[in-house]
Amino acid sequence: MIDQLAEYDFSSLFTLASLQVVVALIVIEGLLSVDNALAIAALASHLDEKKRKLAITIGYAGAYGFRILALFLASYILHNHWLMALGAAYLIWLMCNHFAESEDADEHKGAHKSPSFAKTIALIAFLDLSLSFDNVVAAVAFARDSILLVYVGVTIGILTLRLVAGYCIKLLDKHPWLEHTAFLLVGFVGALLCTELFWDTYIRQDLPVFGYDLIHGEHTLDVTSTLDAKEEEHHLHYHIKKPVKFGGIFLIVLVHMAYEKFPAFKKVLLPIVIAFRHLFAIAARSVNSLFWFVTWPIRVLFRSLRRASS
Repeated sequence: MIDQLAEYDFSSLFTLASLQVVVALIVIEGLLSVDNALAIAALASHLDEKKRKLAITIGYAGAYGFRILALFLASYILHNHWLMALGAAYLIWLMCNHFAESEDADEHKGAHKSPSFAKTIALIAFLDLSLSFDNVVAAVAFARDSILLVYVGVTIGILTLRLVAGYCIKLLDKHPWLEHTAFLLVGFVGALLCTELFWDTYIRQDLPVFGYDLIHGEHTLDVTSTLDAKEEEHHLHYHIKKPVKFGGIFLIVLVHMAYEKFPAFKKVLLPIVIAFRHLFAIAARSVNSLFWFVTWPIRVLFRSLRRASS
């Protein structure tokens, strides 16, 4: 990490394209941090006051620690497509699962058994680990051609989590729809990264639309004149243009805000929203069912061992 920073051209941070990426990272990393802080509070909400405060403290400490660890692993993540693909798929699943759970909550409103303190801490730790990984994947999706901007994005996530920890609960109470916005953006980022990975692996050519390259090949490493055409092509990677990513974020936020604030606009979009909500729910339930089936032997083994030891 230090060697990479020493070789980096810091002047590239002050270009318009880089500043657009930084602004986009502030938005998406801020929303991911809000999600993290809100989820920690929600998971600990069933505990008594003393245990709840302890669980939240442990949760925030874990979130900071995992994010710092993710910061040092950012370069490894950046250079392993299979890991990026898993992360992108997880981001999309996270969005779909959110809407599936939201749909289930609307259909089945009943009491459920609250987890123990130990299980709550385990759930919070897994949440922190997952969202810290998302933190890096989201930064990679917006700054895949610049390792320094990835570091900037993850650092923004760490700082934002510290700043929003006490404020986000009040914000969500005032504007509950922001939770859905956050998950839409998380899914959007996952879709961007999936598209880039697919294009970089199989298509490998620019995508011009009305004279503007929506997807464009860029050199992620310094290419010198000593490289032949084949080597130069190897260093060429294809990315969705940053203004497109940046515009997509604000379009989602603005459309969702208009949907929530203007009844006429909501009436027009409601059939589309319901259709996509069902689609997301079906996708999440399909993945969850597959995961349940794959892990079934392991769960049976654990239950057998537990019975044998008791």
